[in-house]
Amino acid sequence: MRIGFSTTVWAHSVRNQQFDGIGVYTQALWRNLLEQADAPTLLPYAFGNALPEMPCGRPERLAAHYSLSAIQSAVLNRALPVSGKLSAQLELFHATDHYIPRITGVPVVATVMDLIPILHPEWVTSNFRGLKNWIFRKSILSADHIITISEYSKQDMVRHLGIDPARISVTTLGADPAYFRRIELAARDEVLASYNLQPGFFMFIGTLQPRKNLERALKAHQALSPVLRKRHPLVVVGRNGWGVNHLLPELEAMEQRGEGRWLKYLPEKDVLALLQSAQALLFPSLYEGFGLPVIEAFASQTPVICSNSTSLPEVAGDAALMVNPLDAQDISRGMQELLDDPDATEKRVERGRQRAREFTWRACADQTLATYRKVLSEKSA
Repeated sequence: MRIGFSTTVWAHSVRNQQFDGIGVYTQALWRNLLEQADAPTLLPYAFGNALPEMPCGRPERLAAHYSLSAIQSAVLNRALPVSGKLSAQLELFHATDHYIPRITGVPVVATVMDLIPILHPEWVTSNFRGLKNWIFRKSILSADHIITISEYSKQDMVRHLGIDPARISVTTLGADPAYFRRIELAARDEVLASYNLQPGFFMFIGTLQPRKNLERALKAHQALSPVLRKRHPLVVVGRNGWGVNHLLPELEAMEQRGEGRWLKYLPEKDVLALLQSAQALLFPSLYEGFGLPVIEAFASQTPVICSNSTSLPEVAGDAALMVNPLDAQDISRGMQELLDDPDATEKRVERGRQRAREFTWRACADQTLATYRKVLSEKSA
């Protein structure tokens, strides 16, 4: 089985040395597909120029600019100029990262994590928003089959795009094995000391953008007593994305009061050490297609407070303390409850550890390979 494997976002992550969710997914899926007993032949492709050398090798270029190719495909119904070459080399093309090409002669499977740009345009950058959303919709509908990461996201696509449910497969995400390994206490303490932290803080993880709900997280933490805010500061880990510049003075003031830190982007080894030292992961996101940090926290044996909406109840099950993400007081109530009831918290941690073992990248690869076979079988039928 010869599969064209899109690595555009993964290449960006390697070049910038900063991995977002799609970059993590693409890299993990590549590695785990190759570990299958009947592993397919994976050939890496990407949009862009000066593509970096990567663990998968240097990707072959699809086109210099995805945006131009996408506009031509959407407006003129034109396939990529390299379609003929791809159809001669490949049995199937997997667009892993929202950069969905139009290719003739080869079925295209597209991973679409969620429909946030379409359903909540107010949460994404405004540059050419209308055009981008139109192209995004057209590109999704042009794919032969869709992979998404939760039943919630699947139902969004059925409901809002009218896609036949039979054309959508769900492949859940996984926690890297590194999250399950306990870090020695001395090594953890060394990382904490480098950031002037003590164990017991609330940890907020995610690129700072409106849907991550940092504003209410800050209000919720501020609603705790002054003693608790000092004892359990709020540590925010995530680079500044967009739409939250008005919160930067609040983050600075929180640091000056000694009630929290903003650490921006951290290497994975430091994130692991902080997670294993945290009182809880605070994840009150307004919308998630999956919510990978929840599973990573479960694997790290870290308690989780998360939203009771979108895909998060599906992913977290009964292992997290659920709160209303639209109500800062309810988020604060959850934080207080977690501190007040250590026995219930310990039981959730154990349920979380067990739940994390159900979500693995190996399972994601198994489900993805089954999808490839299904699409190819339908093509030959």
